[in-house]
Amino acid sequence: MVDTETRMRELEHRFRNILTIVRSLVSQSLQRAESIEDARSTIDERLAALGGAIEQLLAHDWEAAPLPALAENALAHFTLGADRMRLAGPTVTIGPKAAMTLTLAFHELATNAIKYGALSNETGTIELTWKVLDSGAEAELWMQWAERGGPRVVKPERQGFGSRLICTAASRSLCGRAELDFPTSGIVWTLLAPLTAVEA
Repeated sequence: MVDTETRMRELEHRFRNILTIVRSLVSQSLQRAESIEDARSTIDERLAALGGAIEQLLAHDWEAAPLPALAENALAHFTLGADRMRLAGPTVTIGPKAAMTLTLAFHELATNAIKYGALSNETGTIELTWKVLDSGAEAELWMQWAERGGPRVVKPERQGFGSRLICTAASRSLCGRAELDFPTSGIVWTLLAPLTAVEA
């Protein structure tokens, strides 16, 4: 049984992690916002996504959240294009830190798809697929978000906070590599990370 002192240290660590994420979300959202109303809306959406990840973790005693349930929960409020999203992959155990990282990444990707990508018209589709490569100590989680059928994609001139979140932050948090590509047919986000880092 975990003693009280150990549990308190774990709680302190979790709250510090959450606070760091919240401060970053708020700061970056304010920097990129065109108005107070825009900042308020963006911050509310991102905090709601983070809250969803925390609720999912609490439902599993903060131990882990399984894919695909984590992805389904993160994308549940994007009802506009729900029938055009396809999720496919095996059940994979996602640890608390990775769960928050992936939830925020899914939120950013879906938000972008509604504003500019595959869900901004009536014909676009999204496939979120994942699989485990290799086994044992070499096992890795491969994941891809691929959009098709939306407006013709043009690579942006600058990288916004959302792009940094789903690439740079995800790479660092999961000790792996996350990349965002811009084929004209639709954006493609690909993640490759050690399974040990994803499950931690």
